[in-house]
Amino acid sequence: MNAAPFPLMSSPAEAPTLDYRTLSRRAPRPENTLSAIIPTVGRMSLKRAVRSVLRQSFKTTALVVLDRPEMEEHVNRVLAGLPHVLVLTPGGVGGAAARNIGVRAAETSHIAFLDDDDEWVSEKSVLQLQAVGTGALVSSRSLLIGSTSRVVPEQLYRRADPQAAGVADYVLDRSTLRLRRHFMQTSSLLCSREIALSIPWDEKLSRHQDWDWVRRMEAAGQRVTMLPEVLVRVYQGSHGSISRRPDWRASAAWIDSLGEDVADQARADFLTSVVARDAFASRAWWAGTRHLAQGLRARPHPAAVVVGLSGVMRAVNRGA
Repeated sequence: MNAAPFPLMSSPAEAPTLDYRTLSRRAPRPENTLSAIIPTVGRMSLKRAVRSVLRQSFKTTALVVLDRPEMEEHVNRVLAGLPHVLVLTPGGVGGAAARNIGVRAAETSHIAFLDDDDEWVSEKSVLQLQAVGTGALVSSRSLLIGSTSRVVPEQLYRRADPQAAGVADYVLDRSTLRLRRHFMQTSSLLCSREIALSIPWDEKLSRHQDWDWVRRMEAAGQRVTMLPEVLVRVYQGSHGSISRRPDWRASAAWIDSLGEDVADQARADFLTSVVARDAFASRAWWAGTRHLAQGLRARPHPAAVVVGLSGVMRAVNRGA
């Protein structure tokens, strides 16, 4: 592995800027090279994310995909002196499309994803690249940082045989009140560029994009593995994070689209702890009650029901 540091550039003007319309999909890429794909709308936390990429013990390219091209000058100021490649989208394409654009723009054999409000531990790249030979898609444990911090997941995802529960059942499980037992998130994911080109992110989804992508990876026959090391710091509740918006309709449509690809209890956990909770939080009382009842019929974990009912308290507190 090449552990040489990424050389600093003398000025932000030296950072190359690419246009999404000029990207090549399948040009040859050097083996054992890595890009971090970082979609952004220009939040200040982007600087922390890029710095974490440049601190990697394995040389990694910071590939920033800016979904608000009018913010180009601002982003160049934020990243002044930090080597990166800037890719401009048409604007407003969303996280999934921005990641797909980043995959096409990458000039490396492997890619990894990083949300612009998270950061990597310095050994993430080297450890995951060493493991990618035994798994087409590699994840890891993370440190969740919010009002308190905790390491997740307690139980690593390992699918011993094709008959065992799949990754969709794993990520939808809500058997604890706080996210703790099962966890997998965008900033932990690494795979080859070719695989990411062949199985792109679903650009129609506004929520649960990472879970859906990993689920489709596994359904296509790609092996998903998870390292026990804590390699990502995930910051919860960041301003502007789409995952904090209670869009229960998008969540309901997504779980319905899975059909029989998910176990009954996993579906019940999601309906109660995500769809019903967000409907209640939005004061869509009838929708919240309907999805809660639908989930209860399939016997969710008790913790999922408690989380679902917490949406009522959110709505009450918001109205107070």
